[in-house]
Amino acid sequence: MKVIKNKEDHGIRISFQEDRKKFDMIFAGNGDLYFVFLALEDMNEYSFTITKENYEVYRLFEQLFDDIENINIFNYEIPFYLDKDEIGEYIKEKEEEIEEDKRYYRLSKGSIYNELFDKENDTITWYSDETAHEVGNILKIRRINDSFRLDFYIQEHKSGYDRDFNSTNYIPIRFRNSGSSYDPFNILFMKLYNAMQEVDDVNDYGHQMHIEEFLYEKKKVKKK
Repeated sequence: MKVIKNKEDHGIRISFQEDRKKFDMIFAGNGDLYFVFLALEDMNEYSFTITKENYEVYRLFEQLFDDIENINIFNYEIPFYLDKDEIGEYIKEKEEEIEEDKRYYRLSKGSIYNELFDKENDTITWYSDETAHEVGNILKIRRINDSFRLDFYIQEHKSGYDRDFNSTNYIPIRFRNSGSSYDPFNILFMKLYNAMQEVDDVNDYGHQMHIEEFLYEKKKVKKK
């Protein structure tokens, strides 16, 4: 898999290319994020797989899964003016507020969370924010062993709904930064896009565990 980054008027286009297909992460002029599947030839299925061979990319998708599952959306910064004795109390209060926010979203937005994340099947499902769920394009991100598979789906158009943009080789998924059906989880996809801009071009290298991967895996084991 190749990771190619190109600067455009509204931001960085990040392209992941493999054989005769690719998908792009794009920050568009309307202020929203898009994942776009592009096929260079006719295909029976529209999928893209990320493995540990591209570890930097893999790790960021793993972080996305962890953040959605655990509703890790809210964070805070410690004000510079606090003295040493005040910092501990400030952190405690903020962490209690975050836990309360998590409980709120589980209770009040449970249907949104349950539609977005299927814990049993380890799958994220996002219906494009472009139009209604009944006709919108769909992205499913599945965690399968040591890989993430992105599947893009086109739904048949139904009378009475605005059409989504798609073709047999072009499937965009929209993540609104304002007014998303999955608010506030859209924040985590923007976080993924921003972090992905720091990923190096990882063209065709064999997998090897470098120090960053070792430390990340060690941290995960320790948390368990």
